[in-house]
Amino acid sequence: MPYTEGVRSLLFLALIAAGVYFYAERFGLAVGYAPFTPVLYWNYTGELRNQVRATGTRAFIKVIVEGELRKGSLEVEIRRSGQSGPGLVKRYQGRFAEEIRQPVDASLYDVIFRFKEARGQVRMDWVAARNEF
Repeated sequence: MPYTEGVRSLLFLALIAAGVYFYAERFGLAVGYAPFTPVLYWNYTGELRNQVRATGTRAFIKVIVEGELRKGSLEVEIRRSGQSGPGLVKRYQGRFAEEIRQPVDASLYDVIFRFKEARGQVRMDWVAARNEF
């Protein structure tokens, strides 16, 4: 009977969707792969660390963040690797789109993205570059 197989498949998909929703509500969920695609966050609390090597003279770290958080916040920090104190810190809530350019010396740097109960989507990109005139 083809009708019961279709209903059974639909109930199975509904059960999977309900399980994902329950997991996201209880523990948080992040779906996507930064820096190439926007990442969808649902009650997500966590930290993403990336190391960037700056070389040459007049170097800077460029971080692009854009998105919309309906709930929670995103904090971006740029600091020299091994440094215990905070470096440049920016905090975002709601709708945002910004390009951060932090002048740096030739060294290794940490770009840290901290999420606190974030719900929404964010696109992030980071790179080391040099000012060319």
